[in-house]
Amino acid sequence: MNESGKSIKNIREMSIAIDDWDDVFSDFDPRPLGEKALSEDFIYEIKKRYRETPQGRFLISIYAPQGLKNEKSEKVVIQRLKRHFKHRSLSRQKELKRIRLRGFIFVLMGIAFLGFLTLITYFKFFSDLAIELLGIIFMPLGWFGVWEGFSKIVDSSPMLIREELLFDKLSKAQYRFVYIEYDDEQKRAR
Repeated sequence: MNESGKSIKNIREMSIAIDDWDDVFSDFDPRPLGEKALSEDFIYEIKKRYRETPQGRFLISIYAPQGLKNEKSEKVVIQRLKRHFKHRSLSRQKELKRIRLRGFIFVLMGIAFLGFLTLITYFKFFSDLAIELLGIIFMPLGWFGVWEGFSKIVDSSPMLIREELLFDKLSKAQYRFVYIEYDDEQKRAR
């Protein structure tokens, strides 16, 4: 067990190798390292690795050539990664809340349509023909609202839920840089 009381076996290591900072950040973005957009390829690779081992906490090891070693750049990269993943996690949370709120509104509208239909049928506010015509419209609308609303509340986009969990874990992950020295044969292969 480590100092926080959590078992080391719950930590999953993801290893990613980069050749330069453009592997992490978009090489199309000319801004300084602290402001550059993250590379979609890098994000895709992390998502792919996450799918292989989604349980536990993460330690993401970024293997890089010795020539990239720069403590200031490391801190900037780690800060940008955590901030990016936190932002994406919060974005997914907002989207899930919006979907669930919409589902709740659907349920309320469905209940309102069915309730209105029940009231006009019971108290005979309108003629039988008018009630039948309103029933043709309000009955399907009511049941659609109820079932579609419950569907949105209970089964809110599984993809969004998975992404929110992924980005939350990645925002809380530990990141470390491991620098390696390539021999002459490895340098030529690159």
